[in-house]
Amino acid sequence: MGSSDDPLRLEYGGDLQGLTMVRQAPPAGAASFSATYVGPAGWGFDPPGEEGTARIVNQLLTSGAGRLDRVALARRLDRAGATLTPECAPESGEVTIWGPAEEWRSLLGLLADVVLRPRFGSDDLERVRRQLAERQLRELTQPASRADRELFRATYPEGHPYRTNGLGDVRSIARIRPDRLRRFHRGHYTSGDAVLVVTAPARLAEVEEEVQRHFSDFGETRGPSLKFPPARTRGGRTISVPLPGRSETDLRLGGDSIPRSDPEYPAAFLANEILGGRAQLSRLFQRIRERGGLVYHAASQLEAMRFGGHWTMGAGTAPKHASHVLGLLRAELDRMETRTVSASELHEVRESAIGELPLALESTADAHELAVEVAYHRLPGDYLTRWPATLREVPPKAVRFAAERAMDRRRAVAILAGPVARS
Repeated sequence: MGSSDDPLRLEYGGDLQGLTMVRQAPPAGAASFSATYVGPAGWGFDPPGEEGTARIVNQLLTSGAGRLDRVALARRLDRAGATLTPECAPESGEVTIWGPAEEWRSLLGLLADVVLRPRFGSDDLERVRRQLAERQLRELTQPASRADRELFRATYPEGHPYRTNGLGDVRSIARIRPDRLRRFHRGHYTSGDAVLVVTAPARLAEVEEEVQRHFSDFGETRGPSLKFPPARTRGGRTISVPLPGRSETDLRLGGDSIPRSDPEYPAAFLANEILGGRAQLSRLFQRIRERGGLVYHAASQLEAMRFGGHWTMGAGTAPKHASHVLGLLRAELDRMETRTVSASELHEVRESAIGELPLALESTADAHELAVEVAYHRLPGDYLTRWPATLREVPPKAVRFAAERAMDRRRAVAILAGPVARS
């Protein structure tokens, strides 16, 4: 297999008005195509007082574009056997199209219409407003989502991109009008600081030609910048959020962390996998869920983004066990940061993580998702091929040191959301 036919090797093309083009070969035998545009359009850019704007714009991208209203766009996708999926995050907004490989040129043109020429119909805006209002209610009343909300509010100050999940509130989404959506779209779905990843059977030169043909009409060619006020440094707090009438208490322990570009990210990745990221192999699963039988679920997550990151440990338990389970979570975090992991445990978890890479090449969609992550973080084209060796070079001591830095227990905040006593 040549390098241009290897899905783990990405090819970076020339820029188009600042838009970075990336081509990925599809997995062997794949009959589908994917393309994703990722731009500086996350909810960290929401205008003050109009929180929710980024999510609404992102959602409306797939509700009509160019000459096609929402129904006509849905029928066009149905005829092609294709799908459109929008995603919004603190730093970025993205939209992905997937469909038959033989339709890749026409579908790429359809993606360009969606990114460059959304319709922002008033009826569609009202529908998305209602959807956001429903999500706002769930965030406030469900223990798991409320715990996440309060953790990030306690970790980050006003104006920090990671402080919220971009849903806004009833007042902020009521202020949003079509002209404001168009203004946000023009300034944030730009060619500058954006990437376009194409997983297709065509060669790089063909992909570049099609991209130049379809993606040459951006309203702005310079991407905006995010501001990052310092994260709060006061740790050791426990915040109780009473939610009467619920049967489960959800716990979170977490704080600020490192970006994906940090040299210690591979070691921190392994630390999180050992702690609670690797399902049945993780310590949280084995020691708290399986042996203790005190929780419904227990896991950890390291979200290393382009400009920063955060980490969380979480569990759901009966209210009477909440304080005890929180102590167990803290004990596992302390153990992760003060004791060197054994070579055998590191080997087992590491090889399990490495073993997932070939599984991602079983479908175009999964392989494409890896490529988008690499391209968004501006990692080298051979990053995925080197990832197994990178992980195998991480010694046990490096895992402990990275855990101490990326999941700093001294600055951690604890949240208990559910039928708990007010602290």
